[in-house]
Amino acid sequence: MKQYLTGEKIKLRPATMQDREHIFLWLTKSNLTQEMMGPPNYPDSKIPTWKKFINDYRDYYFDGSPLNGQCFIIEHNGQEIGQINHNKIDTLSKTTDLDIWLSDRKHTGKGFGPDAINCLCNYLHKKYGCNKFVISPSGRNLRAIRSYEKAGFVMTDEKPEASEMDYNDNVILIKTIDI
Repeated sequence: MKQYLTGEKIKLRPATMQDREHIFLWLTKSNLTQEMMGPPNYPDSKIPTWKKFINDYRDYYFDGSPLNGQCFIIEHNGQEIGQINHNKIDTLSKTTDLDIWLSDRKHTGKGFGPDAINCLCNYLHKKYGCNKFVISPSGRNLRAIRSYEKAGFVMTDEKPEASEMDYNDNVILIKTIDI
């Protein structure tokens, strides 16, 4: 039986190795890809090859080793609509980075992203005591930034050490859950 995390509009289930290729295709070949990476809008952020993706999203994102990082499939009404993941949880600072992308433009603007983010943050807070979440999109991705702000993230000048910067114009947004 699948274990789900439940939000208001979505459900999250832990991704498995069988989901890895779908997640890659959603990132690199969907009608949303050009809004996140690659030419013409993001010449500074190349679309990853399968080899690069596997190097970034190692086996532990899919095998149930959540402290190192974990991917989840976002589902709405039984349909897979995207993925959300957290990176390694810093057990001292109780911090992790998040990333999210949807599989198709038709799923945007419906509140699925903020719901998935809140669902994952609440789970990580309850299960691991994680209380600080970082996300760092391109400053050009205004739609994503608005979505993150709806999920309670606030833009900051703080530059967390472990955060990955994929763009020339990364902005840092942080969400804190009080203990």
